[in-house]
Amino acid sequence: MRIHNLTLKNIGPFREAHLEFIGPNDNTKKPPIIIITGENGTGKTIVIDAIRALFYGIFRKVERDVTSSKDFLIESEISLSHRINLIAKSKNSDGEIVTSDIDVNRFFTKNLKSKYETSFVINYWTSRLSNDTFNIKNIEAPETQGTLEDALTGIHLNTDVTKLITFFDYLSDSKDENEKKVGTKIYSIIKQIIDLSITDGHLSHVSRTQLQPKISIKNTEISLDKLSSGNLYIIQRFIFLLKQMYAVHINHGVPIEEINQIPGLIFIDEAENHLHPKWQKVFINNLLEIFPNIQIIITTHSPFIVSSVENARIYVCSSEGDGSVIKEETDFYRNKPIEEILMSPLFNTNNFNAEIS
Repeated sequence: MRIHNLTLKNIGPFREAHLEFIGPNDNTKKPPIIIITGENGTGKTIVIDAIRALFYGIFRKVERDVTSSKDFLIESEISLSHRINLIAKSKNSDGEIVTSDIDVNRFFTKNLKSKYETSFVINYWTSRLSNDTFNIKNIEAPETQGTLEDALTGIHLNTDVTKLITFFDYLSDSKDENEKKVGTKIYSIIKQIIDLSITDGHLSHVSRTQLQPKISIKNTEISLDKLSSGNLYIIQRFIFLLKQMYAVHINHGVPIEEINQIPGLIFIDEAENHLHPKWQKVFINNLLEIFPNIQIIITTHSPFIVSSVENARIYVCSSEGDGSVIKEETDFYRNKPIEEILMSPLFNTNNFNAEIS
């Protein structure tokens, strides 16, 4: 799945806005990373919420009403088996958004079947961390049906991380050669995820008596719950994405060797909230190193994220009158050193007076 553009009218603080995610000269298989930035209250998250509302349609509402008038429009061109122009400009009697193609909306409701094939992944990452336990009592095979139902909720459970790691550790020792092959491949990706996400640490093994993954950091073994919020944020989200790809492998016969090549779409809202600047600079690049065919749309306040992504298209939200506007400012911010970005009008963190500057 790919999303090519987005047009908004009377959505949140935006009277009118248009964002080009994949232009006519862009590579659809390797689309630009879309970075949406701006000051607080200028509508960054509303952009992602509008897309979520468009994808949900009548089957679910987002947490807040994104429409600011009865006369509104959310329109986006997406690619599935073919190009689809998905439009919403009215609500039903229950206040749910009505779209022009209900089969797209069916993706996100477990018991409804769409006419389109779902051989892709979609996910929505917020800065919220789950506070549930990492402990499990049994090894469980992951659910492979209806994996898109909760894909746009932003909910990622700690128990799911433990379940995934322990199951694929178990599967990698299967006496069945096909199961062993699948388990070995996915466990190796899990190890890559954890090793990339922890400074001076790596996945050591899975304790099969405690059913707990063990992380080795400077010769000390710890459990997942002892990791920092930043480490957990990355590990949890990456592994959840891998879980969705496993479902595509099972349901659509994608060869296990190509599992991390499955295309997808990820919306990330303010990831920097949990990440040290060092990790902000490598976060997106690490994600694409493991999952190279993912289209990413991210909102951020971080100049380190803005400056660290080479293949980026940068949109800036700003206040104008009693609303907000979105402008593409890629040429102004791309390939600039962090010092220049920090002193730009957007971040305005110049510590010098005008004469010294």
